[in-house]
Amino acid sequence: MKNEITAKRLATALAAKNMKAQELADRSGVNKASISQYINGTHAPSNISAGKMASVLDVSPVWLMGFDVPMLSPAPGIQRTLS
Repeated sequence: MKNEITAKRLATALAAKNMKAQELADRSGVNKASISQYINGTHAPSNISAGKMASVLDVSPVWLMGFDVPMLSPAPGIQRTLS
């Protein structure tokens, strides 16, 4: 599995939303075959696809892509400050 972290995180986000891959495809506009490849870990999503899926799943797109950031995006209008 080439993209194991993305695959696990996508499965986690789908389960948290009680959503199937087909519903994610319908709501995000990302092809179901592509989503299947992301879930299986054979391909990584592009920044654009990750953004579309993350928006539907209410998670951070960079978290979905495997980066070490919080799962949830900050609420709109909330700015993070560096400490």
